[in-house]
Amino acid sequence: VRGYAEALADGVVPADRSAATGATLLGEAERLTRLVDDLLELARLGADEFRIAVDEVDLREVLRAAAVVWRDRCASAGVALQVEEPAGPAPMVRADAARVRQVLDGLAENALRMLASSGVLVLALRVEDGRVVLAVRDSGPGLTDADIAVAFDRSALADRYRGERRVGTGIGLALIDELVCRMGGSVAAGHAAEGGAVFEVAFPIALR
Repeated sequence: VRGYAEALADGVVPADRSAATGATLLGEAERLTRLVDDLLELARLGADEFRIAVDEVDLREVLRAAAVVWRDRCASAGVALQVEEPAGPAPMVRADAARVRQVLDGLAENALRMLASSGVLVLALRVEDGRVVLAVRDSGPGLTDADIAVAFDRSALADRYRGERRVGTGIGLALIDELVCRMGGSVAAGHAAEGGAVFEVAFPIALR
């Protein structure tokens, strides 16, 4: 970031490259902002005062609210959004609705980053084996089995693919894993039917 800024300030960037250099500088600044935000969130998770407001949550409502936002985001990127949910009512789970939405948005953000125009992003909900499962699937480049094994290790995928793919801060998936575990759920990565990656977040059905 400093190098790009100094080049602009010193006037060494040709006029026809100034817009592209400015866009690169802005992108790097946004990446650093996300990195700081993720680091702060991880630090808060370990603090005594960090609280998760667990209550009964309808994950269908969380999915639908997120879909409204991501439909516009996907349309702007030329990506098709598909939403899948069960025909009948989804059982309630015990979780923090705001944190679940944070997790879903983080996974959708990661997926959209991997997709070129005409790609597909899927937000899905299903009920199976006493659990309610939220899934984010995409038609992007996907993950290898080796990637899946370290997907939630801090910086593992970002370090592996930096320079080859558009990567995030390297902390987001570790943060998601920690948040979901703190709410009593589980998270897993895998291969999507669409050819890309799938990330699934599952919570036990709430006992009545």
